[in-house]
Parts: sequence; structure tokens; C-alpha cells
Amino acid sequence: MSNHPASRILRDFYHPHLATDQDQPPAILGLTASPVVNGKAGQLEQLETNLHAISRTPKVHREELLRHVHHPGLVTLTYTAVLIGDGQFPLLSKLRQMRLDLDIEQDPYVKALQCDPASCDSAELKQVMLSRKTYCQEQLKNLNTRAEIVEKELGPWGTYWFIVACIQKLQLGVREGSNALEQLDDHEKTYLEQCLSDLLSCVSEEALPVMDSACLSPKVLRLIEYLVWEELPGFTGLIFVQTRAEVAVLAELLSIHPHTKNFYTVSTFVGQSSSSKRKNSIAELVDVRGQVDTLDDLRLGRKNLVVTTSALEEGIDVSACNVVICFDRPANLKSLIQRRGRARKVESKLALMLADHENPSTVTTWQELEENMRRQYEDDMRQLQVLEEMEAMAEGERELVVERTGAKLLLTDAVKHLYYFCATLSRRQLSNPAPIFTYRNGTTGEGPPTITAKVILPILVDISVREACGRSVWVTEKNAKRDAAFEAYVQLYNAGFISDNLLPIRGYDEAIADVKTEVGKIPSLVQVSGQLQPWHLLAQQWQGIEDISDLCCYDLSLSCNHETVSTIQMLVPCILPTIPSITLFWDASMIFTACVQQRSPVVLTSVNIDSAAYSTELLLSSVFRSRMDHERFDYIALFTPPERQNETQWAEQFDGTINGGKLKRIDVSVLSLSRLGLIRDMTRGGLPHILRGFENGSSEPANITSTPQDSGDGGNELLFHVSRFPKRTDFLHPVPPNNQKAPEGANKILLKPEDCELDKLPLPYAYLAAIIPSILHRIGVRLTATHLCDTVLSTVRFEQLDLVVTSITATSAQEPTNYQRQEYLGDSVLKFLTSLTLMSEQLCWHEGILSSAKDHIVSNASLAKAALAAGLDTFIQTKAFTGTKWKPLYVSDLLKSPAGKPREMSTKTLADVVEALIGAAFLDGGFDKAIATLRIVLPRVSWSRVDARNEILLSAYQMPINYPPSFTQLEQIVDYEFRCKTLPLEALTHASFMGTNVTASYDRLEFLGDVCLDIIVSTTSFTHQPPIPTHGLHLIRTALVNANFLAFLCLTLSIPVSRTNIVTEGKQHDQISTYQTTVPMHIWHFMRHTGRAIRIAKQDCLRRYQELQRPVLEILQSGSHIPWSLLARLDAPKFFSDIIEALLGAIYIDSGGSLAACEGFLERLGVMGYLRRLLEGGVALYHPKEELGQLADTESVRYEVFREGVLNEEKVGVE
Repeated sequence: MSNHPASRILRDFYHPHLATDQDQPPAILGLTASPVVNGKAGQLEQLETNLHAISRTPKVHREELLRHVHHPGLVTLTYTAVLIGDGQFPLLSKLRQMRLDLDIEQDPYVKALQCDPASCDSAELKQVMLSRKTYCQEQLKNLNTRAEIVEKELGPWGTYWFIVACIQKLQLGVREGSNALEQLDDHEKTYLEQCLSDLLSCVSEEALPVMDSACLSPKVLRLIEYLVWEELPGFTGLIFVQTRAEVAVLAELLSIHPHTKNFYTVSTFVGQSSSSKRKNSIAELVDVRGQVDTLDDLRLGRKNLVVTTSALEEGIDVSACNVVICFDRPANLKSLIQRRGRARKVESKLALMLADHENPSTVTTWQELEENMRRQYEDDMRQLQVLEEMEAMAEGERELVVERTGAKLLLTDAVKHLYYFCATLSRRQLSNPAPIFTYRNGTTGEGPPTITAKVILPILVDISVREACGRSVWVTEKNAKRDAAFEAYVQLYNAGFISDNLLPIRGYDEAIADVKTEVGKIPSLVQVSGQLQPWHLLAQQWQGIEDISDLCCYDLSLSCNHETVSTIQMLVPCILPTIPSITLFWDASMIFTACVQQRSPVVLTSVNIDSAAYSTELLLSSVFRSRMDHERFDYIALFTPPERQNETQWAEQFDGTINGGKLKRIDVSVLSLSRLGLIRDMTRGGLPHILRGFENGSSEPANITSTPQDSGDGGNELLFHVSRFPKRTDFLHPVPPNNQKAPEGANKILLKPEDCELDKLPLPYAYLAAIIPSILHRIGVRLTATHLCDTVLSTVRFEQLDLVVTSITATSAQEPTNYQRQEYLGDSVLKFLTSLTLMSEQLCWHEGILSSAKDHIVSNASLAKAALAAGLDTFIQTKAFTGTKWKPLYVSDLLKSPAGKPREMSTKTLADVVEALIGAAFLDGGFDKAIATLRIVLPRVSWSRVDARNEILLSAYQMPINYPPSFTQLEQIVDYEFRCKTLPLEALTHASFMGTNVTASYDRLEFLGDVCLDIIVSTTSFTHQPPIPTHGLHLIRTALVNANFLAFLCLTLSIPVSRTNIVTEGKQHDQISTYQTTVPMHIWHFMRHTGRAIRIAKQDCLRRYQELQRPVLEILQSGSHIPWSLLARLDAPKFFSDIIEALLGAIYIDSGGSLAACEGFLERLGVMGYLRRLLEGGVALYHPKEELGQLADTESVRYEVFREGVLNEEKVGVE
């Protein structure tokens, strides 16, 4: 209705759509118990117009509805309205007098302000002294106000009981240390308790006065009289009163009054609002925790009367009652209808209590309003209505419309929009980022007074748009407030803080919004390009060398235990990247090392190339003959003997086989086994074996496989002692323990020579042929990395190819290195450069927008999208080499397939590769190469050199400011002298601060300092030798980049400061003396803030710190574990760690971007010392929950949370 947002949407967007010829708009169906609120004329018609609908009462089952829903009878309870004084119980009068006599300077809040250097001369203290608005004063005022209501409505007995009960509750809370008044510190609780205890003792020491008619109000007596009349079996009833104080007192009164206590069992029910605006009060007697079962008790008959406020009018399931009593007149028609609906039993009654001076027609008026739904609020201030109507016309002329999106802002919406904008500024605790409105009164001749408004936004907002004034004069504050809010919102929109949808920006412009939507839709697994076939590039070069005579020649040598086993030459059409030595695991006991080294170019003729292909055929067929196409010779790499001029002779010499039977005619004692080739068992299809020796044995079976004891001892026939040639073709990975065969000689294989063929090619060449797939795979990985550097990353100019190889290798590839450690480093570098770029490019953005923008840029979804756009996916190595299906690489085949089949890959892998490449670039050439990489993968961000960004930030803070002299002590604490004095002042300014000499709060500097801390810890941990495993790196960073840890160090770091104390002596206090003391001065002493909440949080934390300081320091210095639980018990407010990070950011900017200067502050703070302890080892890094999760394995872990000895939360999870 009226200007409700839903009504506005219908009127401004839905109705215009109805008038067009576009698609039919959706129909609207609404359901309500009553379409009216207050019976105002035309309300139903307006509702129908807004909804473009007709209101109808359902007729289906109407008769059944009428049979079971009973209208209650209306009863009027008239009483004499007489105010009874407190008479012999003048407790309320004493309370009033005590409030007037209190000295405001003795109030704990005022004392705290006077003692605080940051606020002793502030406007806040002056305002408090003038207004007397302290928390203690407000508590006493609240108690007084509620007591006056109780006295008026219930009489002096109720007042006396209420005040005494409130005082006794406060005394109990102070004794037991209850958190009932958590807004008060201990000094304020003690102060209140002392004031009220003195009040109670000075009135009377006797017990509660006797309850008689003289001390009860006529209204209560009339209520009791009616309740006695209604004492019938099966009674259930509700009594609606206006305040929570009346609920408590009336429930107590009816429970002990002699006329009602025997029949009525009374309980209470009040609202359970969790709003932060509802503060705890000493005048609050109803415990909402005790009313959990109230409605069930009423339903089951355990209670028959509930005293309540309007909380039970609607929205809560309440059993039908016999009697509903309105102790106070209902506020409006809606309230009356809802209360009446609670009395649904047969012959139920709705009782209205009316004073005798009230118009007897009141009841009739209610009935007429319900019947006609008219005549409400028609005669109120006619002249003001005319003025408001004129203002309403002016409102309709003010609007902000964005043509591109159609978004519209009207004057009536501006306040809500501005509050929402402020709410998005920060989610920090102990800060209230709400706009502050001030008003200025004026006159216009003989007309009514006029009002103009000004709004001040929180200091999180840039100072250029922090204030705005309304441009018109108004007769009401409401419209003046709207005007100022509207102008502020327009100002924010023009400055770029509001998007074209007229909503707060989230750190990315409209052009990126669509991309962000697409990125957000990326699933966890995506279809990516097949893995690049690196040999395809060499195949293309082979295709173009028909007349070229220069090939690149490489020596491929195989050694074992530093002794060369075999050497051969490899010929390829181009220069290969540098190939490190390759470790090859032949079996559990034999490990080879392969080396590939380039030789000077060799001039070859076509005859030489043909013979090299023939040599390659001979070499590879010794092991892979079943996998080869013997009619093809276009190998991607050619292999020739070491002495290439003897290629033809070498091939002719070693081509073919010898029948094993011929060895019988040779003196085997002079044979060299290493010069013999593979033994092939022709009875098993030529299964290859390695000859181990010769034995004499029996001549029985043609093919003997036996253990030594089975070999026989009587024959003289020559037998071959052999072992099988390994079937495995993956020699890059050690033989798994469960696949390792028995030691040599445990099982013996004996073959008859006449059943065997002996390869002429010596066994060392067979070894070499077997490991060629593994060598080519390693070369292929480096070719892939080289191609990546030459294409996508060409502008980075990588010098260390190993870093790129590591970056594109996933853990699933099972290579010697993978990207995990470099991804850890790249993550920190990316966040640092992103934060620095955003901070310097958007000098007006508050921390909320900066964080949102950074999170978007560095998110896995965004990086995965960037990897796909840059084409990095095809270079990523994910499949482990096994060699099981390996076959020789032919040029003609490679030309057909430049990449493998499309594959699925997780978006996290894509994102991790991007971060690993950033880390690799940083290791290869510092921030400059990291930025060059970022320009390729994230081109939408304007990446610039770090030093240029540092200069922008430093110049932004070069402004004159009144630097407090006390801040020189701050510089001594941090051991750094600031050149730009604006920086430390901003770094110590909390968002709540409302004083002068302010540019901004510390949030932006904290945003920068966070990544400075992160990159210092990350780079120091990464470069430690021996290298720390990836998981350990993350655990160390989690332990140090930790709010509780930083807060503890902030509470610990201090310098001694001398302080002069003044003492007055003598009877007239006219003798003055001084003495010196030394006190510790901490960083947090300099934090500027406003509000008692921060002060109380600080004091509470300091008490916990005093208890935990010694055990935490002992563990940090020499403990075997990180003090996770003790730091959690510290529960420090976040502003302690925030100011540490803000100072880091301030030092970084002031030093011109020196991370070494930041590291110096961290050394002073104690972070670097503890980091060295963790890196040296001996300290358990795991959090207790992680340790428990590891011990539990797959079992379920349940956590029970206890607060103040009561189990109030239970969580079940699996670690």
C-alpha cells in the first residue's frame, strides 16, 4: 500500500507493462486473513488497483467454516480511572530524587572518557556531560519510566514489587557475574548496583507490603472481579497488556492474590526479538528462556491464563481460548481483529477494559470500523496534510533514471537505498556504518518553519563524497532527510560507487559483470583440449627437409653406478631444449642414468639418413618388434651407433639371430655375456630372455623351467640359464614394492639351446631400446614447456625452463616435480599484485569494494576461465606415463594429430596452473616477470610495474595533517619513522571514529597490509632449505597469517614510558607533589575510535590476555605445538590484528614499496622469529581439529559446544 516497495514496483513497472501490447504479464494471486490494517477509507479499492485484481471472500466450505469458528461476545469492563500515589511506599519518589541527585562526573562512562587520552577533550565527552546520556543514566531512566507505567496501570503495590525485583535481579547478576547486561562493563554494573542498593536500604527494611484494595489500582480490581466471575471448568484465557513490565507485575499479582491464586495458573509470554536495537535492561524481568513451554502448557491445560503483550496477536499458533481480555485499548482495528481471533471457543468472550471517562460509544466505534472499514485518521491536522500533499507533489518530480538499464530512484526511496549502501561498506564487528543526518531549522516569512538536512556518510567512504546536503527546504524532517539522502545517492552514482542498476558496486565494472556470470557457471569439471603432442612440431620440420643436410645430433648414453653401459646417437630435425639427466628404474636393484647431450651438427647424405632409419629399425625391433610397422621408416627420431661412419657395417653385423644350438660347438668359457643379445624362447613365440649363464643338465624335456634342486645332476647337456626380459616399458617410476620379483636365483629358468634364437644385437643396446620410450616422454614434456614459452608466454622470456615444466605438471602425471609448491607461491604473488593494483588504481574505493574485486580476480573460477581463454589447457600434463601402449613415433602419424583427444579437467587444476606459472615467473625474474605473465592470462586488469604503483599510493597520502605528538612514541614501538605522517594516523583510525583530523579509517591500509604479510611469510617459507612440503607451507601460513596470533603480538609489543603523577596532600589538599612511574605503552593505545562497545571489548580482552600471556609466550618460545586453543580462548576483537596489518600497509607505502621494511616491523613484532622456529621443525603444525580428524579417519566426529556450563549447541561432522 502507499509507497511500500511492492506497491511501487507494481505501479512503476507492472502497470505500464499492462498498457503495452507486449507479452501477457503474470497474474497475481494473494491470500490474506484481512485486506485492511486500519480501516482507512478507500484502502481496499487501492489494494485492488495496485494488484490489478478483485478482492473476493472464498465461498467453498463457508458453511462448515461458520459452524466451527465462533465469534466471541463483546464485554465491556468499566473502571474508575483514579491515580493512586505511592503513599506509604514512596520507592518511586525516592528513585526520581536519586536520579536528580546523581553527580554525572562520577558516572563510570564519563570517568573512562576523561582518562582516555584520545577522548578526554573530545566533542563526545562534552556532549555526554550536557545530555547526561550515559548507559547508567539510561538504565535508571528506563527503570523509572517503566515503574511510572506500572504505578499508573497497576497501583503502588505493583510499583514497589517491580522496583525491588529489578534491584534484586541486578544484585544477583553482579554477584554471580552474569552476562545479562553485557553492554555494561564491571565498573558500570557495580556503580548501578551501589546506587540502587542504597535506594532500597533507605526506604524500608520490611517485607513486601500486604496486598489490599488500597494499594491496587481500580483497573486491577475490576480485572480481578471479572476473573473471579469467569472461574469455570475448562477456562483458558489471554490478557493483553501494553508493556513487558506490566506482564511481569500482573502475572505475579494474579499468582499471589487471594481471590485468583487458587484457580488460575498464570504464565507470561513476550516478544523474542533478536534485533540489535533491543538492549538488555535492568528493568527487564521476564525471562524469555522460561517461556519456551508456555503455549504447550496452555494447550495441555497445565496453565490456564497467559499475560502477554501484542506478541501473541499474530504469527504464533495459540490454542482457542474462552476469554481474551484487552487490559489496554487496542492500537488499531487490525490489532482488535487479531486479538478477537484468539477467542474461538463456543460462547467465548472478548473483554475490553474502558475507563469511566471514556466515551461509551468506543465499543460501537470499533464495531463500525470493522463493519465498514472506514473513517480512520480523517481529521488530523488539516493544514499539515495540505503541506505534505504539496511536498508529495514535489517528491514526484525528483527522480534519477538510468536509461541503459531502466533503473529508477525516487525521492521516497533514497533513504532506504542509502542505508543499504552503508550496510555494504563493512561487516566488521563493533562498527555501525550508518549515515548520520543533521537538520537545520529556518523560516520563510509568515509561513511555517522550514527544515533542511545534511547527511554524513561513514569514514569508510571517500572524503570527496562523504557529505551531501539537501537542495530544497521542507516542513518535515522526513522529507528533508529524503532530500539529503537522494543528493548523497546521486553523488555516489556520479562518483562510480553505484552501478547502473542503482545498487552498490561489487568491485567490477559492467563489462566484467557478464564475464563474472559466465565464470560463476563453470562446473567443477570442464571439457578442455587434448594434451599437446610435442613431437608434432618436429614432424612438421621433418616434412620440410627434403634437400637439407643438417640434422641435430645428440649423444644418448646409459650408465649404471657411474659406468657407461651403452651409447648411441639420436638425430632430430631441430635443436632440443636442455635435457637434465634422467633416472631410470630398471628393477628394484638396478638404476640407470640416461644423459642426452648435443654434438656439433653432422653433415648427412640421403644414404646416411636411410641407413640411420635402418639402424633405428634394428634397435627398436629388438624390444618392440610386435608394435612396429616394419614397412615404415619415417621415425620422428633416428638412432645410430656411436661411430656413425660404420652405420651400414654396424647394422649388417648385428642384424638377425643365431640358433642357440650353434653355441654347443663354442667354448662357452670364453664368451662375454654382455656381448650376447637377447635369448628368445621360440617355443613361446620368441619370448625374450636375458642370458645369465650356462649349466649342464639332463636331456629330458625340450624346455626346462626348474628350481636348482629340480635341474638334475646326472646329465652333461648344455642349458641356458636365463631370466625374463621385463615386460614393463615405464622405467621413470620405481617398481612398486608389491611388483618386485624374488631375488636373482630364487627361481631359475633353464632353456635348451636348440629351442632358442640368439639376437646378434648386444644386450646393452636392448637395454637402451627398452628405455627409449621413457627418454622420449621426458624430452616431450620439455618440448611442451618450450613451445608454451615460445607461444603463449613469449613476452615473459623465461630463462629457467624447469620452472615452466613444474608449473604445467599436475600431481596425477606422477613426474618428479608438480605445480603444488609453485602454486602456493603464485597464490601469494597474485593476491599481492592484485591488491596493489586495485589499491593504487581505485584511490576512492573502500575496503569492501576492494576485497570484492580482489576475490573476483583471484577466484578459481576466474582463473580457470583465464586459463581456457589463454589456451593453457592443452599444455597441462595430467596423464601419467606408463608406456603400456607405446609404439614408435612415425612422422606421418604425428602430422595428423597435433594434440590428443579432448579430456575433462577440474577447474581447480586450471586455476592452480595459472598460479603456478605466476609463481614460476616470480622465481625467474621477480615481480616484473610475474606482471608480464598476468598481462597474458588476465588482460582485463591494467597491470603496471610495482614501483609505478608504489609511487601512486605514496603521492595519494602526501597531504598536510595535524600529527599528534604522542604518535612519535608509536614510531618507537614499531621501530620505524614515518616520512608521510598521514599514514600512521590513518592506520590507527577505527571506522567508528567520529572526531576531527580524519582522512579515512584503517580499512584500506589493512587490505594492503594483509597481502604484505602473506607474501613475506610465503616467500620466506618457500625458499627455506630443505624445501618444506606443500601442506606444511599452508599450515605455516595459516598459523602466522592469523588474527588471534597477530592480536596476541599486538597486545604484547610495548615500550616503557615515563609518566608524571600528581598527588595532593594536607588537610586542605593544598600541598602538591609529583612522582615518576614507568608504564608500558602499546600500539593499541593509539587506536582512535568512538563508542563504548569497543572500549568494553578492549577491556574484556585485556583481562583474558593477562591470564593467557605467560602460557602462550612459553609455548611460542619453546613449546612443541602451536597454541591454537589458548589463542582461541583469547578471542581478541579483530581490530587488534587489523591495526597490525594496517601498519604493515602504511610502512609499505611510506618506504616506497620496501617489503624489507615491512619484514623489519614483523621482526620487531615477533612474527619472523616464530616463523624461523616453525621452519626449523620440531613444532607440530596441525590444528587440534585436524589431528582429531586424522585419528578418526573415516569415523564421525561430534563437537558439543558449552557456554557458561550449559550445552547450547551441537555440531556433528566428519573430519
